[in-house]
Amino acid sequence: MRRRVFVTGAGGVGGVNFTRALRVSPIEFFIVGSDYNPYYINFPFCDVVYRQPRHDSPEYIPFVVSTVKKHDIEFLHPQPEVDAETIAYNREKILCKTLLPPKETFRTGRDKYFTYLALRELGIVPETKLLSETSDAELEEMLAKHGKLWIRARKGAGGRLSLPVSSIEELRTWVKLWKLRLGVGEDTFIVQEYLPGRDLAWDSLWYKGKLVASFTRERLRYIFPHLSPSRVTGTPTVAKIIVEPKVNEVCIKAVKAIDPKATGFFCIDLKEDSRGEVKVTEVNIKAHTTLALWSYIAVKALNLDWRHNLSYTYVALGLNLVDYGEVHLGTDILPEETVLIRHIDCGLVLLRNGERKRIPLYV
Repeated sequence: MRRRVFVTGAGGVGGVNFTRALRVSPIEFFIVGSDYNPYYINFPFCDVVYRQPRHDSPEYIPFVVSTVKKHDIEFLHPQPEVDAETIAYNREKILCKTLLPPKETFRTGRDKYFTYLALRELGIVPETKLLSETSDAELEEMLAKHGKLWIRARKGAGGRLSLPVSSIEELRTWVKLWKLRLGVGEDTFIVQEYLPGRDLAWDSLWYKGKLVASFTRERLRYIFPHLSPSRVTGTPTVAKIIVEPKVNEVCIKAVKAIDPKATGFFCIDLKEDSRGEVKVTEVNIKAHTTLALWSYIAVKALNLDWRHNLSYTYVALGLNLVDYGEVHLGTDILPEETVLIRHIDCGLVLLRNGERKRIPLYV
């Protein structure tokens, strides 16, 4: 019997990666997928696809509820964080299993300033201020201290509204631009010390407050960085697996501080400061875009066992097909120095132990 799973946001890169990973699982799935984009919904590896309303539409939750009922869905996976947050706030209306934390966790994790407040006492976040509550004199003090600042939106992915700035004039001009273009206010922005070091990502799966598995990547190059003034465009084209105990320590502390009973995916963005200390810049209450891609690679190219397919492990835990002890792997589950290269229309290439391996994208 095929287990029945519903994936919202299935047409985006993260959703396509997730459905692909499920297709190389130990069991078979009947996968229903939905996406707002009428073109991208043709991408995922689904049995049935639908066009979904936007997450902020009053029609979104009724659509999810009716789709779950129509297809006897057993497990719901919302891939975009905005979908996951909306479902968490309406959990009682959806009559199938999920593996999502409570809405309070999303309230903290989805807002970068609230994340900063939750982690500030641990000393693992960069200096951060709300722009709306910070005078130019205070900003000048931050500039004198750090040399450069990072202005960004409190909410959103892909480096939304972000820019490294070296003067108050530059900062104020950037904010004015987005006030004119989007009508946003100063309370949309936070200002942080600029972190010049390595750009890292920590991907993890949790179950009832216990870490199931994690791995760490260094982002070496983003897709089309020249198209963004910040050169941050959301997803890397080149990433390398690294093993660093300090990163594990910082990230485990961060997750436990935000949700002591953490369940589901918690994926953390970090950068190094000028002294090489890692700082948490964002806690995503969802799977990073490439977490499922690495899950697929783990079993298809690295020949690791099924537990390393974290997309499947997540669903299996949600459906009570496995218990924690059976799937617990701990930190650093992928081999160090493995490099993944990807780009539009170019496929996947894995570099490991001096060898180059092209990985098929279709299952």
